[in-house]
Amino acid sequence: MFTQHLPGTETRLGPGDTFPFSCHSKLACFNTCCRNKHLPLTPYDVLRLKHALGISSDAFLERYALYWTDPETGFPSLCLRMGEEPERACPFVSAEGCRVYDGRPTACRLYPLGRAVGRDSKGKSPKPFFFLMDTPGCLGRKEPRVQRVEEWEREQGLRPYVGMNDRMLDIVYHPGRDPRRPLDQGQVQKVMVACYNLDVFREFAGKTRLAERLPLDANLRAEWTSSETALLELGMAYLERALFPGPDGNENP
Repeated sequence: MFTQHLPGTETRLGPGDTFPFSCHSKLACFNTCCRNKHLPLTPYDVLRLKHALGISSDAFLERYALYWTDPETGFPSLCLRMGEEPERACPFVSAEGCRVYDGRPTACRLYPLGRAVGRDSKGKSPKPFFFLMDTPGCLGRKEPRVQRVEEWEREQGLRPYVGMNDRMLDIVYHPGRDPRRPLDQGQVQKVMVACYNLDVFREFAGKTRLAERLPLDANLRAEWTSSETALLELGMAYLERALFPGPDGNENP
């Protein structure tokens, strides 16, 4: 969640705060949270899901993603394509649970928590925080097991997701961007390729020798050909330079 209007301080949870929750197949509501949802997909979500499925970026975007333009930022946004009415089930849910559990998206890992980050008027980010989502039908919230926020974040494998998602937010809310000017079609295409269609971006980066033209960390320059996470980091570095011209006014690579 990224917003200018943050939840009240009384609902915020810090790393040491606790909340009651446990999810298991004996609950009557098991798997119902995987239906009729608007599930956003970040670039890192797409990377992990397409890897879990063993398919290309093109195939994932065509089969499983819906696209629209965010009215606040002008950036392309993706969400998971749910099944047919009336259930609108997640395409990856089964009677036994999630079929892509190790690659499940940020929102699924967070549940029943939400995570918020906001920006002040100068474009700086205040400290992120967690909060309990309003889920009255969730029986897991009534289970006796007590979870600690920092332990939940670690156990659910959230930290690499959070790190990459926040990196993307640095681009979306870059201080050099005029929010009154929407991205043009060429810029939107660059976002889609560099952040979501990594197979196409890998080919582009190789042909243009992109890693040699950008000021990159030595490890990233060495790893982007063998690591999809490093490839996404390269994509974000490229995108930041492409969308926000340097001091000389010329568009960067």
